[in-house]
Amino acid sequence: MENKLIVEISIEDAAIAHFASFNLLQAFNQHHYFELHFNHDQLGAPGLISLDDSRDFVGKTLTASFGYSPESLQHFAGLVTKVELSQSHGYHGVLIVSGYSPTILIDRGPDLGSYLDKDLDTIVKLATNDTPANDLSIVSNASRKAAIDYLIQYRESDFEFLNRLSGEYHEWFFYDGKQLNFGKPDKQKEISLFYGRDVFNLQYAMEVSPIKHKRFAYNPKQDEMLHSESTGKADGNPDLAHAIKASNTMYSKTFNQPSLIRVDNSNDIKSHVENEEKAQISELLKINASGDNAHLSIGSIAEITMSIRRELAFATESLGKFLITNINHQIDGTGKYSNTFEGLVATTERIMVKNYQKPQSDMQLADVIDNDDPQGQGRVKVKFKWECQTNDPTEWLRVVSPNAGSGDTGKNRGFHVIPEKGDQVVIAFEEGNIARPVVMGSVYHGKSGDSSGFKNSNTKGLTSRKGSSLSFDDLNHALNLGTNAANFVKIENGPGSITAQSAETIVIKTGQSSITLKKDGTIDIVGKVINIQGTDKINANASEKPGTTVNIGTVATTGVNVGSKTYNLESQGTIVVCSDASISQTSGGEQKITGSPVKIN
Repeated sequence: MENKLIVEISIEDAAIAHFASFNLLQAFNQHHYFELHFNHDQLGAPGLISLDDSRDFVGKTLTASFGYSPESLQHFAGLVTKVELSQSHGYHGVLIVSGYSPTILIDRGPDLGSYLDKDLDTIVKLATNDTPANDLSIVSNASRKAAIDYLIQYRESDFEFLNRLSGEYHEWFFYDGKQLNFGKPDKQKEISLFYGRDVFNLQYAMEVSPIKHKRFAYNPKQDEMLHSESTGKADGNPDLAHAIKASNTMYSKTFNQPSLIRVDNSNDIKSHVENEEKAQISELLKINASGDNAHLSIGSIAEITMSIRRELAFATESLGKFLITNINHQIDGTGKYSNTFEGLVATTERIMVKNYQKPQSDMQLADVIDNDDPQGQGRVKVKFKWECQTNDPTEWLRVVSPNAGSGDTGKNRGFHVIPEKGDQVVIAFEEGNIARPVVMGSVYHGKSGDSSGFKNSNTKGLTSRKGSSLSFDDLNHALNLGTNAANFVKIENGPGSITAQSAETIVIKTGQSSITLKKDGTIDIVGKVINIQGTDKINANASEKPGTTVNIGTVATTGVNVGSKTYNLESQGTIVVCSDASISQTSGGEQKITGSPVKIN
């Protein structure tokens, strides 16, 4: 005896007792879609092309329950997004109420987000926390539990963002009629189907696909290339193992692509490649079928058995267990139920998500919030100039430089200038991948830039945070290096001069020798041996000023030699020549001593 189907459909508080048909299409990684058809005269005036009371259905919640017993009903809740009237060849028309699962509530439009050092479950919660739980219940149970160092939601709706994460990290993502699941649920309903009773048409397909692949990524922190290759190991049930082996034989060349996600070490990229291979293998064996068992639901496990004729009797054999990833429920006005469905091998851990949208990156503005790189690699942390719900600072980002590397003396060869805290910078993305931001350089804004002193671009320069500067004056062909207006070195091409100026002291020093020029006019020359040589003349002058005493002294611990063709020693006062020992005075010619008088002891 055929079980009688129980069907309960209502829109808000209005029960729909009579309808022409109800269709519900459910699939992984998609919004579910429903259509309810019923006669117009049930809710409107016959003969009028008017929506009447049915217009109030738009934006309301439709609930549908169906099954063979009250304890095992399958439930679905969706939102009505469209009401339309189809009428022809008579007065009575058909009203079509259609809509989607409440997952459309997180598909409102492009959004932004920045997530630092968070796991997938936390990211899912943060991205959707402004959606009331009574509108859409979201349960996250991601297989990956480790934190992701940095992740960006970039001009994607929350649904598109989660769908991309599902594709990149190969996590399950589907609405089961009551809640949105990110990750594989802890429990799955299991249903037994028998071909010829519950299943009318069945297609069991084996495919080949390129599953062997390599992924690589660059780790700038260690300056190393990370890479991993899938094993292509043929295991599982005999059909799946055969499909894997055939795929490896047909596609002998291993394709090689950069990693789509951020990986930090060899274990990360190895795990990513393993999960990707599992997802690709899940596509090798599939079933497509149709039947009439209303217990079958999206995300459930169906074991399909069939009767096989043996020599003397029939035997029951299992075709296998399959994960239902796509199902279309159909109920007509008489209460007859049917379905069509697709499934993958039930042991599937990772699912291949096809055609998910990848963000198209472009340049973005950000503010530097930290430049004290703990690893001393010249990186900075920034915060995007975004107005969004979650805008965490970035991971430590590398900074593009006109020239950077190492040299004969070690690190830091090139242009070593790190943006300061508070600087506004431009962010681009390596390989166009939103997972890999990089700092392109800094830009001025109204509160940080002043080009009034750089008229016609005649002046160019570099200025530090404290005001030390190096400037080039193309108008006067001059170079100026200084810490402020009072301390500088200036080189001018026109007069051919070099000027060094300081507010207090200028010191020139090497080893034990130094020349010190002081603000008060004192010049100190210090050295073991001081040589002064003039090819024509050496002049030493000192002028006496009121209240000051000017002395020119010559002191030597060993000897003083003065040599000249003519040597004059003159004084307006007294000249005293003293010696603790003897004084010897010799002349090669005439020697005169004149005085008034001359005293010789």
